[in-house]
This record gives sequence, C-alpha cells and structure tokens, in this order.
Amino acid sequence: MSVNSNHPVLNALEAQLRELRLRYAHHPSEHNRYQLVRLERLITEWAPGSFGLN
Repeated sequence: MSVNSNHPVLNALEAQLRELRLRYAHHPSEHNRYQLVRLERLITEWAPGSFGLN
C-alpha cells in the first residue's frame, strides 16, 4: 500500500529532505550526509514507492 502523495506527513518529510539536500550542497560534511541518508531511508521505509529523486 502506498501513501497518498499529498499526505501531510509525507509532505513534511519531503520538505525536510529538500532542506537537508540544500544544507549538504552548501556544507558537505559527514554529519549533513548522515542526516540526509537517514531521512532518505526513513521515507523509503515509511512510504515505499513514494520516494523520488526531486
């Protein structure tokens, strides 16, 4: 079962992902990379098939 693309939790996670990607782009560090990968994994586990490479 996939999560609706306009689900509020999914929207919040995707907004956080965009912010982390920007942070990592401007300040590449192990800590920022770890947070980015951790959130990407959370999204794929919570909403399989909803994760895009936007």
